[in-house]
Amino acid sequence: MTEYNFSSIEPYNAEEVPAAISRLAHNPMFARLVKTMNPNTDVNTFVSLMECITTCDELQYMIMRPLIYQIVKRSMTSFTYDGFDALDKNGKYLFVTNHRDITLDAGLFAVASIANGMKTPEIGFGNNLMKNDFIVDLFRLNKMFTIIRDGNRREFYNNSVFLSHYIRHVLMEKGSSVWIAQRNGRTKNGDDRTDQGLMKMFSLSGTGDFEADFNELHIVPVAISYEYEPCDVTKALASYAAMTGLYEKTPHEDMISMLLGISQQKGDCHLQVCKPITEEEVAYCASFDKNERFSAMAHIVDERIYDGYKLHKTNYIAADLASGEPHYDDMYTTSQMEDFIDYLSHADSPGPSIAARETVLDILLQIYSKPVFNKIRQ
Repeated sequence: MTEYNFSSIEPYNAEEVPAAISRLAHNPMFARLVKTMNPNTDVNTFVSLMECITTCDELQYMIMRPLIYQIVKRSMTSFTYDGFDALDKNGKYLFVTNHRDITLDAGLFAVASIANGMKTPEIGFGNNLMKNDFIVDLFRLNKMFTIIRDGNRREFYNNSVFLSHYIRHVLMEKGSSVWIAQRNGRTKNGDDRTDQGLMKMFSLSGTGDFEADFNELHIVPVAISYEYEPCDVTKALASYAAMTGLYEKTPHEDMISMLLGISQQKGDCHLQVCKPITEEEVAYCASFDKNERFSAMAHIVDERIYDGYKLHKTNYIAADLASGEPHYDDMYTTSQMEDFIDYLSHADSPGPSIAARETVLDILLQIYSKPVFNKIRQ
């Protein structure tokens, strides 16, 4: 059996934490991040508290948890969660979630886990986000492990095998849960859809017995929904630029998106822990041949997420605007519709072209309306 050294991708261990804390606390970018999360924070006092931290769990509980709650207080009307009571507080789960914001999705899940008496999971993040030492320290101190997405086809396969073994190692040997997004990158068009390649990756570290391999992962889908999508306009503009062949990711784009997602007003937010994948469902998927069984698993995850996604008035309004029919007018008022139309009208245009503005508006409507259409088409 191959022995793997996971030190290059896993969160910091206890011996590495003090030095990483010191680097992070004294990096100028840290003060900016803290002030973005809570402008009233005294950074020097915060740094002194940071230097008392000895483990990643302590950092999350003492530092990140209060900061996340400050984000909720400053940028959300409400934050609710449900479904944790169906889980074993000491259980180890593979949480497969939709992905709407670079950092908040996982951060909100972590604080909800703590509030429900559960240990926070290790969190998967792409190496495309690891642009500098500050981000590396911040992420690895927050129990994040690196998903390597670079390389040719052979390197991609080898990295997938490595990642699969790490996830199983975390669940079975480290005794921790895992949070991972259902696809590579955030959903930019409102269509939360699981990559069947993710399911195939999970199997690469198994014994070859499909049912046994998936049953021991204890997959739990998770749906997070925001009344006002974080970075909605920038997602729409990036999608428009990609359609026209003009999109080129800038070096600091991810950091800008992280800060914007934190500070932007998001209205109501809900996190739903969905029903775990059952042994009967795994057996059903195992009845298919080859890649079809992975597609069937992905489809079950999608159905859970669509069902668990909390639809907001913005979703219903966008669905009616997109279809041109008032199918859901009992879910919102005329005033609320006018406010949402006014909100959309202030989206930055990529240029003076009326066609360009209309395309960006169509993308924004899709971001908000697609969850409605996914839910009713289950």
